Order: sequence, then C-alpha cells, then structure tokens
Amino acid sequence: MNTQLAEETMPERPQPCIRVLVSGGSGRLAQALSRVGGDRVQALSRAELDVSEPAAFQAALARLKPDVVVNAAAIASLEACERAPERARAVNALAPGQMARACARAGTPFIQISTDYVFGAPTQRPWRESDPVSPVNLYGQLKAEAERHVLAAGGDICIARVAGLFGDGKDFIAHLLRGQDDSVRIARDQIGSPTPIVPLAGRLLEVAERMAGRQSVPRLLHLAGSPAVSRADWVATAFEALRLAGRRTPELIPVPMSDLGSSVVRPHYSALDASLAAELFGGELDWRAAAMQAETFADRPVSS
Repeated sequence: MNTQLAEETMPERPQPCIRVLVSGGSGRLAQALSRVGGDRVQALSRAELDVSEPAAFQAALARLKPDVVVNAAAIASLEACERAPERARAVNALAPGQMARACARAGTPFIQISTDYVFGAPTQRPWRESDPVSPVNLYGQLKAEAERHVLAAGGDICIARVAGLFGDGKDFIAHLLRGQDDSVRIARDQIGSPTPIVPLAGRLLEVAERMAGRQSVPRLLHLAGSPAVSRADWVATAFEALRLAGRRTPELIPVPMSDLGSSVVRPHYSALDASLAAELFGGELDWRAAAMQAETFADRPVSS
C-alpha cells in the first residue's frame, strides 16, 4: 500500500482501544481493514474461521470477545456463485444471519458487508438505502437474502453496502495494467460507484468505533464512492492520470455491456446514493481524488 496516499486520505486522529473481529481475512476488504486498523483488527481467514459453521463462529466470539464484528466473508465472484449455488448460499446468505443472531445474544455490535448488486432494476438515479432491492443475478439475490436475515436478527447491527473497490493493487484497473493487451474493451453503459478502498476501510472502522461506543448508526448505510460514473469513464480517468505520470496504458475502447459476452447478468445501473454517509462523516468519498493520482495504481505485490 502507498503509505503517502493512505496518510493523505486518512487524517490522523486518536485511535480508540477497540477490538474488531473481521471474517474473510484473506479478502481484499479485510486486508485493508487490517492495514488501516493495525492492532485493533483481528482478521481471520476461512481456514481460521469458516463462517458457514455456526459453532465455529460462536467459539471465536466467546474466545476473542471482540467489541465489534465485521463480516467481510463472501464468495464474491458472480461466476463462482453460479457454479456452486449451495455453498454460495451457505456463505453469502445464511451465515450472516447466524452470525448476527450470535452477536445479538452476546451483546456485540455486528456489521454486515453488502453490495451494490442487491440493486439492478432500471433507474435513472443512484440507489438510496430506502429503495427496495432488485437483484438481477444469484450473487445479488443471496446478498439481499443475507440483509433480510441480519435485519431480522435484532441486536446492534449495520449493513454497509460497498461497491467497486480499488486502490489496493488487486482491482480491475490494476488487472488491466498487468495485462499485455494493446487495447481493452470496457462497458460504457455499466454505471456504478467506484470506491477507494483505503478511506472506505477508515470509515468502516469509524462505524465500528461508534457502535462500540453505543452511538446511533443507520441500520442500512451506503459506503461507496461518488459521483456515479460509467465503468469506461472511471477507467479513462485513471488511465489519463497514469499517462500524465509517464505510465503506459492500453487503448480504451468503450463498448456496450452486451458486447462483452458475460455468462452472468450484471446490472446496468447499480450506483449507490451515499449522501447519508456523507452527512455522517462530513463529506463524500469522491473516487476522482484517488483515481486521478497515479500512486493509487502503483505496482504492489499480489498475494496468492
């Protein structure tokens, strides 16, 4: 991680002595939470904690006694969900409810990481927390089911919907830069909310701090970048910054989603309205601030 960028996007402030247990420890968001949170965060991989085993989570909760639990465990690949729907439902839909109920019994605040893909119906504006969900693929359906289970569990909960994480060397743009293609075809009609992962992790930890302090936090909260943008325009913004910094980028060819031949249906418009979070934190997560810095896409080692 570029420490200078992290320092610029995460202002220094006193760090409360809370303990945050994060599931899905080998995932990108859990790793970002660990880097930003340091000793406050204990991230457990699937090998250390399989969230689909309720007894394993209850044992970890009793042993570690965290102040807050963040469930970042998920089968995030749309294609993987389609290939193994039973396993995907166990991890993505059922486990969050089981975890939320266990946390409610223990009196431990619980944050469930959800996704913009719980939406997919036609729209002309970013989705608000109050809008009904409308997933168009199995991954989105399972995450929407998880939200229902968590909301029904009671206790002190927050469902944080995130989207399009970037800035850790493992995102879509970093993948394009590592390729050898002279040109890349990117969807011009897929509208979303690219989100810089480092400041997102900071906001999630602040939500955890507030919940640990028994402060009021919305039960549904969109923690995503603003403003809404097409995938092609987001990539174009980053490529321009990289070229100005002397980096080579492939030629970008904007195309309709239908030309990309995906085996899984993706929403055309899943951008999230993050104005509630902007009020809570005193400002938006403007994706352009990170995408316009070449350092955001600096070469980083990619873990296996």
